[in-house]
Amino acid sequence: MPIEPHLNLLEVILPPAGEWTPDGSCWIAAWVANGFGYCLHAGVPREFRPGDAIITGPGCGAILRASQLGEVRIEYFRIVPERLSGVITVAEWRQLEVLAASPRVFQFAAAESLAHKFARLATLPDRYSLAVRAALLELWASCASTAMTPLDEPVASKKNLEAAFRQFIGKISEKDLVSSSLADLAAQLNCSERHLSRLFRLEFGMSLREKQTEFSLQHACQLLLDPHAKIRSVAYDTGYRHVGFFNALFKKRFGLTPKEWRQQNVPPPAEELLDSVPRRPAPGQGACVLK
Repeated sequence: MPIEPHLNLLEVILPPAGEWTPDGSCWIAAWVANGFGYCLHAGVPREFRPGDAIITGPGCGAILRASQLGEVRIEYFRIVPERLSGVITVAEWRQLEVLAASPRVFQFAAAESLAHKFARLATLPDRYSLAVRAALLELWASCASTAMTPLDEPVASKKNLEAAFRQFIGKISEKDLVSSSLADLAAQLNCSERHLSRLFRLEFGMSLREKQTEFSLQHACQLLLDPHAKIRSVAYDTGYRHVGFFNALFKKRFGLTPKEWRQQNVPPPAEELLDSVPRRPAPGQGACVLK
């Protein structure tokens, strides 16, 4: 299946009474360029008008339906947090996971600031530039940030180390976390490895090693999207020196080997598609007819 771009503006046109179900595997931010219709989520329809912005979270199952009176043109872009390695902190990853567990739809009227910014970006002539992609990311981040549940502040009777730990995971990215050892992190917080392990498990419900493995395998999926990347290279680039061990961990997490995952999620290279096209028989060679 084709790989849709990340943080690039795309377009969908709905005929009268037509429907569109945004990709449920990621975040979708949409802007209604023209037309009227309804956004259906959890059985509740909400009307949308030209200039409105709609942002859907992963797995929300929202449906955008055009009215019967005319077509609807929608500009939209996809946000795949897994492709933002090094940008999202560990604490923000946890908050995004909480949001994904209870999918929501965010709707902004045309007069609101977010919808107004979206309209300006959607009408720029150079809509695929780095500046526009960065602005689209900021647009989504401003929405997601308002929906994120802040981490509970430790009560005064608890040790200051808990507050320091919360501040620490609010600053470190998942990429830096993966590359750090338990001893490194404990030294930065000036505490014992045992104490840090306890704090980490209380916060995330898993050990530091388990969380590092989760982040590493998410990064591996992004590398596997390149059909030319070798499995061995992907394993090395995600910190695994033994390909067999990498394959076993990957299959345990996703139910597929890296090769099987790629076959289901990445189209073959163009040269392979050309090789699969039947060729005409050479002059003097007859075609074989099966009966």
